[in-house]
Amino acid sequence: LLIDDSGSIESAGNTDNICDGHNLILEAQMEAQVRDNILVHTRYLNGQILFPYCQLAQAKMMDRNNFRPGGGTPLYNHSVLFLGTVLAKAQEFEDNGIAVRTISLIVTDGGDTQPHPFNATHVRKIVEDMLRFENHLICGMGIDDGGTDFTRVFQEMGIPEGKILTPGNSKKELRRAFQTVSQVSSSFISQSKTGPITLGGFASP
Repeated sequence: LLIDDSGSIESAGNTDNICDGHNLILEAQMEAQVRDNILVHTRYLNGQILFPYCQLAQAKMMDRNNFRPGGGTPLYNHSVLFLGTVLAKAQEFEDNGIAVRTISLIVTDGGDTQPHPFNATHVRKIVEDMLRFENHLICGMGIDDGGTDFTRVFQEMGIPEGKILTPGNSKKELRRAFQTVSQVSSSFISQSKTGPITLGGFASP
């Protein structure tokens, strides 16, 4: 998971909501039959790594002690770094003959504020390369800030519209959005064969 830790998260009153949503996703995967085979990794948009890839049971829950939003929104730069990490971990297993699936979620409440050295086109190339293989699922969540067209932002990054969530800026809507990601992740993990997955209800009304 790549989680926005920009100052606007705190000013909009969403720090606790983001923590709860992140933790909900981890807790839901603990119910999976293959939970012992699940590795997770969370980093923040301004570069801090909450935890590197580890067993699900060893993952840290987010709280106000380890999540203190206050930076900018280097969305493109850290999406490139994040997705590169995902690819490297997947390749590590594939080189050893182990089939893998990856699920990546990018969460932000604003558009990019630091388009150097990478821009949306750089992210798009990585995303499109990953999506050529059906073992990668990449989702974007844009939390309403009153002005950003998050569907356009994520589409420019190569994420298909059907994999984009655009919740409003409320506890109820954010929880519903994170629950949707959690359900989709569980479904993707539990598939007996790699294949396309239908993400019904991804776009908020």
